[in-house]
Amino acid sequence: MQLLEVMNMNNLDLLSRIGEQGSEGAMVRKELQRREAIGYWKGGFAKYEIKDDEVESVVGIVRIVK
Repeated sequence: MQLLEVMNMNNLDLLSRIGEQGSEGAMVRKELQRREAIGYWKGGFAKYEIKDDEVESVVGIVRIVK
């Protein structure tokens, strides 16, 4: 894999290959760091599923005790 091939990949492809070992994995991680430094995103965004049944956090809620 050449550096130009890595530069032409979109971010979702790069993120899926971030755990690779060797020189290819190093190029992928370096390209992701470069894109993050300049604020560049190429391609779609990852889809996340939000669960509605999660308990609401009480962190930061002030309680007045009398």
